This record gives sequence, structure tokens and C-alpha cells, in this order.
Amino acid sequence: MNISEYYKLGYQQQKLDFVDIKLNTDNLLFVDPRLIESLGTPLATKMQKHLEVFWGELVKNVKQKSFGQADYLLSGLGEPNETRLGYAFSKDYGNSVGNKLRQRIANTIYNNIAVKTGVLSHFADIELYFEDISSDRISDITTKIIKSVLIEFTQEQCRIHKIPMKTFVQKDIFDINTLKWVSKKVELPEYFGKPIIFVPKNIVRLENTAGKNVSCFYRYAIRQFVSNDTEMLKDVSATGKEGKILIKDVKSKYPLSKESLANWTIHFGKLLIDYKTDHLSGRLRVLTDEEIIEIIYDDGYSDVG
Repeated sequence: MNISEYYKLGYQQQKLDFVDIKLNTDNLLFVDPRLIESLGTPLATKMQKHLEVFWGELVKNVKQKSFGQADYLLSGLGEPNETRLGYAFSKDYGNSVGNKLRQRIANTIYNNIAVKTGVLSHFADIELYFEDISSDRISDITTKIIKSVLIEFTQEQCRIHKIPMKTFVQKDIFDINTLKWVSKKVELPEYFGKPIIFVPKNIVRLENTAGKNVSCFYRYAIRQFVSNDTEMLKDVSATGKEGKILIKDVKSKYPLSKESLANWTIHFGKLLIDYKTDHLSGRLRVLTDEEIIEIIYDDGYSDVG
């Protein structure tokens, strides 16, 4: 059962600004911080502010070796079940990133050369440099950081569509003014006693696109920078005619790894900037209603409005 059906809205995804999630199962869509960064709408700008403040504070504490405060910031990154995106429904309700995943994220941040050198200054770029960071994990972390904005968005949508709300205590809301995780009583829609948080449909992506972005960045780096660097080509075995070095030769010498991507970004000062401005900007796009419908409706779309 989707939101539109449960609340008898009379219309479905194409007439809604939020993802019309299935309420009793996972919806394999994921919040994308890169879309948030690129949209430029007032709502996305507010979300981006939260991401920048959180990430800036976290990196600052790592660089200053203030690990206690860094651990505190990471402690609020629980797995958000209220959105029903990703694998939220299949997780135990209320489980925290804390323990296993929190420690993995912490170790990555503490030891990552891209963080230490300042190359990784935008939260949206973590997928390019962090090992074992999937679309699901990026989505979870992003959702928790922008949770207060999503709650405001949900309340606005409920007023627009006359969806009833109840009072719930929401824990681990990041306050960008105090840099604290706080608990608040907030009005939210509910489904069988559990709160639901709506997610704007223009900030979600499909599963596994984080991996595709990494591969795309790798290919761009190889073609535009590594293959033109005479020092890096010295030990590459050429298989082309008359000893010509082919792209496949460069890839063979320098296989894809996030550690290499970090080192290359440091070595080639314009790599990340050029990738984002010259290559990525023209390819980054919001999902269509039809693409979202493929995920959230079992029987396709019918306009009942």
C-alpha cells in the first residue's frame, strides 16, 4: 500500500512532489547528496547547508584529532526507517549505525588521504573516495543529516494534501546551530503507529549508481589526465601499433581503486573540478516519474485523479 492509496489522495506519483512510497516494504530508491548539491532550489539549498555544516565540523575534528567530538557526530547517524527508502523496512527499527558501521565510517574518515589533504571537501564526493560506501549507506547518512528539513517538508506536504498527523518523538535530529543531536516532539503522518517521513522525488536515485559514478570518474581520470602524464606512462606496456599506448594499457597498469582516485586527485589539482564541471554536470539528472513508478508501484501507474 502506497501513501496515496493509504490516505486516499485520489492521485499518484506524477501529481506528487514526494516519493509515493510503499508503506509496508522497502523502496529501492536512495537519497543522493549530489542531486541535493546540484539542484539549487530553496529546499535543496537548506539541505545542502546541513550537509556542509555537518561535514565541515566532522572533518575539522578529524584534522584536529578531536576524536571524541568526531565520534559524537558519527553517533547520530542511525539507520532511518521512517522514509522506507533503501533497505530501511527490512532493518530492525531503531538500529544505529553506531557499533559496526559507525566504526568503519570513523576509521575511513580518520585514515583517508582525501580527507586529510582537504581534497574531499564536499560530502557529495564521499562515494568517489570511501571504500565500502554504497548507495544505501550514503542515503542513510544523508537522510539523518537533513532529517529536520525532511520533517518540515513532510509537514508542508501533509498540509497541502490534508494528510492527518500525530505527535512523535524524533531522536537524533541534527541542529546546525548547536552542532548537537537533539530529540524533538514533531507532527508526522503515521502508518500503524509508526511515523513516516516523506522524501522529495527530485533527490532520489536508483540502486548501484554510486558504483557507476566511481567507474565514470575513473574512466574520466584515465582518459583526461593519467594517459597524458608522461611520468605515469613510463612503465605502461604498449599493445598498440608501432608501440602506441592504448587506453586499455593504461587501465591495465592502473586498475580502479578508490585509493588511486584519491592520489590522482591530489596529483592532478584540476581533476575533480574538471570532472564535476565539464563532465558530470551535463549528465546528472533527476529521475523521471516513470523511473520512480517502476520501483514503487507493483502494477505500474494509473492516473486515478
